[in-house]
Amino acid sequence: MKKLIAVIALSVIAFVNVNAQSVAFKAGYTHSDVLVSPEPANIFTPKETFHAGIAIKDLKITDKIGFQPELLYSMQGFKVASIGNVGIHYLSMPLLITFPVTDGLALQVGPQVSYMINSRIGVVNDLFSITYKGLFHNIDAGAVAGAEYKVSDNISLGGRYYLGMTNINKDFSFGNNKNLSDYFQMRNTGIQAYVSFSFGKK
Repeated sequence: MKKLIAVIALSVIAFVNVNAQSVAFKAGYTHSDVLVSPEPANIFTPKETFHAGIAIKDLKITDKIGFQPELLYSMQGFKVASIGNVGIHYLSMPLLITFPVTDGLALQVGPQVSYMINSRIGVVNDLFSITYKGLFHNIDAGAVAGAEYKVSDNISLGGRYYLGMTNINKDFSFGNNKNLSDYFQMRNTGIQAYVSFSFGKK
């Protein structure tokens, strides 16, 4: 799966290298959380993180509909009661369809696939923390929806919501062919706000 994501990323880069109108560097705030089913006594709460990366802008599918692939470093995670928190570091690839609404404002929607590059577990307000990838699946897939407003030719502001569609917690056997995911499912979710700076062709 890691090789497949790399091939897809290289294919997208090769395509946009020929067709791109502009490239944008983007960075911003992430309000990260998890949807847990069943919720164990509300012990999981959101955490504040960040994301950064590049977006290929102004690709056209039709005169009105655009295509915007992105490659982002994105930190997800959550807090566990008042004793610690979990940070999950992803390399994410949103593939967005863009729809203009007014001059400068566009809606964005599309799938996103992410590969986990690291995860850290901290306790006692991160006084102690360890790197451990064994709790979560490497791949997270979901959907993105949001909007972006072009402030000037080079600067845009945006916001979006991400909803994970796949269970991220790994299976651990409890006997009788039962796994953790049979009882406990966890999906990433989050709200992002960002600023992007475009450069290159117009």
